[in-house]
Amino acid sequence: MTKYRITMIFEDGRSEEIEADEADTVYMAALRNKIRLMTDCLEGACATCKGQVVSGEYFMDDYSDEAITDEEMRSRKVLTCQTHAKSDCVIEFPYDSKIALKTPARSWECEILSIENVSVNVVKLDLGVRGDADAWPSFMPGQYVNIAIPEAGQNRSYSFANSPGAKEGLTFYIKILERGVMSDFLRGRAKQGDLVNIEGPFGHFYLRGQERPILMMAGGTGLAPMLSMLDQMASMETCRKPIHLLYGVNNPDEFFGIRQIESYEAKGIDLTYETISLNGSADWNGNSGHVTELLTEKLIKDNPEIYLCGPPPMIDAANAWLENIGIDLNFVYSEKFLPS
Repeated sequence: MTKYRITMIFEDGRSEEIEADEADTVYMAALRNKIRLMTDCLEGACATCKGQVVSGEYFMDDYSDEAITDEEMRSRKVLTCQTHAKSDCVIEFPYDSKIALKTPARSWECEILSIENVSVNVVKLDLGVRGDADAWPSFMPGQYVNIAIPEAGQNRSYSFANSPGAKEGLTFYIKILERGVMSDFLRGRAKQGDLVNIEGPFGHFYLRGQERPILMMAGGTGLAPMLSMLDQMASMETCRKPIHLLYGVNNPDEFFGIRQIESYEAKGIDLTYETISLNGSADWNGNSGHVTELLTEKLIKDNPEIYLCGPPPMIDAANAWLENIGIDLNFVYSEKFLPS
């Protein structure tokens, strides 16, 4: 019997992946994987087990009209004790993972494969998972992990910059700060072959169904999860809709990833992009200003899926502009990057 991948994302951002077939309800498939989703009646009557299907196809067994309304059904809310997957699915739950899971998030021991300066203040960190490649992290493009800093007793969160299917290494782009526990490690102690632990994956910021044009806005290392999304679309050949990327930095020498962005056209992605630097320089002939200044009503006229990733002021300004012109922010997906 065909198995389907069910990705469950909880309110605190933790995600877990299980397998299920059509004979399974989502609740029973989760239970076999030691994940106890909230429920009470197991008969589709109490609504306790309700979740939101973000992507995928499914059907439901009999349920009470009092447990879920027609409007909720149209918005793809489901009773997981009565729901069967017909394809890979992503389901979000309105409660923390600790309610359903008694074990910590998965972790992996990784080896530093390379450390490369890709701009004046950004390092590309490539990690290889020790052990069987089949046991590498399974995540959705846009999500992140916590990386433990050796000898520091602390960890920091970074988004994957590679597609989930890549087995040659896990890529992260990390901004190097004047002072910061990860920055100090990468600048002074880290070397090829060192071991670090990662934990996850986490996050509600991930690639959705790609049924509409896509507008992306990235500030600085907020480009990383966008590259993961673009890599996924290129490798799976799932996106035939136009994509427009707005990419901003503070100074021109902070840009990275431009060659990779330009490579997607040859991979079948209909991608256009614009860059902007807050501050200019003698060698910079491009746009100057905040990346939010590149937003125009022309970019949203075809009702695109919108992804925002960068510093909080950028996200707040973009959301305010979008809301002011009538965009429903429930359909705008964002991740705020904080320096650490």
